[in-house]
Amino acid sequence: RTQKLIAYQTALGASAGTALFSQDVMRSEPFAHAPSIDPGETSGSVTTNSQPALSSSFLDPATSKAAAEALKNAKAAGIPVEPSEQGSNVWVVSGAKAESGRPMVASDPHLSLGSPPTFYEVAIEVGSDSDSEPLSMYGVSFPGAPSIVHGTNGHVSWGSTVNPTDVTDVYQEQLTLAGGAPVATTYQGSQEPTQIIGETYRANQPGNGTPDDTVVVPPSASVPPATIVVPRRNNGPLISVSGGTGLSVQYTGFSATREPDFFRLLSHAGDVGQAIDAQRYFDFGAQNWMYADDSGNIGYKTSGEIPLREDLQTETVTGLPPYFIRNGTGGNEWISDPSPAEDQAIPYEILPFSEMDGLVNPARGWISNANQDPTGQTFDNDPLNELRPGGGIRYITPGHEDGNRNARIRARIEEALADGSVSFGEMQSIQADVKLNDATVLVPHITAALADAQDPGAPAGLAALGSDPQIQEAVARLSAWDFSTPTGIPQGFDASDVDGALDAPSQGEIDSSVAATIYSLWRGRALKLIVDDPLAAHGLGSFPPDGAQAMTALRRVLAGSFTGASGIAFVADAADRDTKVLQALRNALDLAASPAFSPAFGGSTDLADYHWGRLHRIVFRHTLGGPFSIPPGAGFSDLGLGLPGVATDGGFGVVDASSHNPRASTLNGFMFGSGPARRFVSEARTNHPNAVQVIPGGESGNPSGPWFGNQLGLWLTDDYHGVSTVRGEVLSDAAQQQRYVPAP
Repeated sequence: RTQKLIAYQTALGASAGTALFSQDVMRSEPFAHAPSIDPGETSGSVTTNSQPALSSSFLDPATSKAAAEALKNAKAAGIPVEPSEQGSNVWVVSGAKAESGRPMVASDPHLSLGSPPTFYEVAIEVGSDSDSEPLSMYGVSFPGAPSIVHGTNGHVSWGSTVNPTDVTDVYQEQLTLAGGAPVATTYQGSQEPTQIIGETYRANQPGNGTPDDTVVVPPSASVPPATIVVPRRNNGPLISVSGGTGLSVQYTGFSATREPDFFRLLSHAGDVGQAIDAQRYFDFGAQNWMYADDSGNIGYKTSGEIPLREDLQTETVTGLPPYFIRNGTGGNEWISDPSPAEDQAIPYEILPFSEMDGLVNPARGWISNANQDPTGQTFDNDPLNELRPGGGIRYITPGHEDGNRNARIRARIEEALADGSVSFGEMQSIQADVKLNDATVLVPHITAALADAQDPGAPAGLAALGSDPQIQEAVARLSAWDFSTPTGIPQGFDASDVDGALDAPSQGEIDSSVAATIYSLWRGRALKLIVDDPLAAHGLGSFPPDGAQAMTALRRVLAGSFTGASGIAFVADAADRDTKVLQALRNALDLAASPAFSPAFGGSTDLADYHWGRLHRIVFRHTLGGPFSIPPGAGFSDLGLGLPGVATDGGFGVVDASSHNPRASTLNGFMFGSGPARRFVSEARTNHPNAVQVIPGGESGNPSGPWFGNQLGLWLTDDYHGVSTVRGEVLSDAAQQQRYVPAP
């Protein structure tokens, strides 16, 4: 973010560059406004103030160099430096709104889809002969975690999504060097010693025939001799040094945290209230937790410790906000807490648990979250203008997910309630939803552009596009489209298929598949013409917004914001907008017919050949490759020569998460690698819920074993297997078990 801000200010000047960043292309406002907590459902009214002035004057020329070095090193180490396409869905429906009269929860966390899956299924039985109360739990866990992470204990069922809170601050430090090593930082004019921890790295010598033949790797440009810790930064490290300037990181995860205590207490929770209270110990990795219990309750509460910054607590911003590089010499520190509460991990003041977002048993009877802004705090594009009840800026994050998934979840729930109630089957159907919410917003602009192009007074260039028969056919297909994204091919896995068995697509599915391909190709071409090219024209082609923010910028331009607050004209006028919209469509069709896409479409110019499943594919990759990856493991095959992976429905921002970069423009650019690491739906019943679950593969990583990839067919067609927490049934159903007894 800081690199982009500096680049924008350098190209356009401080004022226009800042406006380009915050108002035009890097907005906090999401694409879709779809909160978890509606206005009026919070415990009190929201107080706002005007946006504080921002200043980057403390940054020196070394900042960009230091940031570039840190990003380069992170990329080399495989650390993500851009927003990922991962996320999660969770929603709850009360008994009053459920067909059965019982509360329900649906949960599908989205993580990397590898082989074997990230989660594995596990049941836990604690017998009555133990010192603890009897337990019968079922769900999923991470290898090594001593509990159920997502699942049910019979009384309470739960799931969660990531809540992208800002708990990491990067500071520009003024350093004192001795012998080339940073031995101190400057804070309020005084020097504070760093801690230098010597590091020794050893590596095996492959290929010499000697096992475990390790040698010390000498320090070099890529192998540091030491880690340099800045104690003030929650014992965080310096991540780059450039002369007398360095960058340090302060991060809540650098303190010891107590998530195992949360899971222990959650295991024994008898109702939603007890489950929410346990969240006080979920210190790091902020989540949106949702619960349904057999007493008839539903509930939602966010978790994770959010540090309070001293400048924000005085309702000002000193220098730049926390989502940029901050001045490390003082004025914007985390506020020290000399006596933290027993359930608090970091030694700094945090947002009180009572001020964390939450909702229990709302009158409307349901709550949903898909990583989007829970309350709409950023819908006005300002994450810094909401005040805490006792004073201070209530800052959570500069931006959440784009809102597309939750917009669809909300729409599906509201549609079901309009017909009467939400059924257990409808909960599963919503998890399988593959309609593109962004298309519902943007396709009308495409159809309107064609209408304008066919108007007798249209400019010549626009009129020529409007008379193009292929453009006319493409727009007709988009106009008739229901925004769904089936594969459209016999080899493709769709939610309409059953229990992993493939079925031939209907003509309606084929038509929707073609429309999905045309739109998805158009989206990337439109982003280039309308967002990226105007930036490149000002020398900013290397600093585009990320995909989600680019989509928000595109929506605003198409809706009429032709010239940005920065003064950059993204389109000249309405005719230029329509021309670029249709030119993007022409470019998309040319791309589909190009040699680059020949493995998918064979160079065809017949739009009916553009089936979405030829592009939208997935490989469940294993680090070891070969038969450990799927395909070729578990009996699955690549779609075809030059088309690796399994074809499946879905696409950008759909509920059944299978997203790709919205700028995708290559044959394999529409593949995806993250999505539901587990699907779970539970309906509360006394002592044991009615529940179903599936994981994307199998329990085992052994390709020759029976539990390798054995659930993948069910997962690909959005089907499930049953779940039981009835005492005794878990053991009778178990294929394998481990028994733990107290030591003598």
